[in-house]
Amino acid sequence: MAIWVLVADAARARLFKAVKRNGPLEELRDWAHPESRLHEGDLVTDGDGTNNGPGGHHGVAADPVHKVAEAERFAIELVKDIEAKRASGEFSRIYLVAPPKFLGLFRKHASKELLEKVSGEVDKDLTTHAPDDIRKQLPQYL
Repeated sequence: MAIWVLVADAARARLFKAVKRNGPLEELRDWAHPESRLHEGDLVTDGDGTNNGPGGHHGVAADPVHKVAEAERFAIELVKDIEAKRASGEFSRIYLVAPPKFLGLFRKHASKELLEKVSGEVDKDLTTHAPDDIRKQLPQYL
């Protein structure tokens, strides 16, 4: 049965299949979530971002809550897709490669059954790296 590697961050994810336990990775799918790349102010449309109150005219710093919400939406989308593949038996094990915050979001929404399939984690953002570079960050034998 297949061994998969999910490489993700808040805005992009790539799914790979290990051709052999010690062989190269073959890319199966690519997801994009461009909303996570937007600036916080671009995600909020309920004001002009300025404060004209006492003390002058100045910009108001946006609370990053919207960026976090977009990252969480993307994690939920990924988990849903991977859960469906797990339920249909398309892989036996999976490795997760993502920055720590996104790994946490993924784990938060994954089922116990999916988490039992996780064979290892790498807490790095490698979404833009070549498959060979990603493979070097994983155990020699998957």
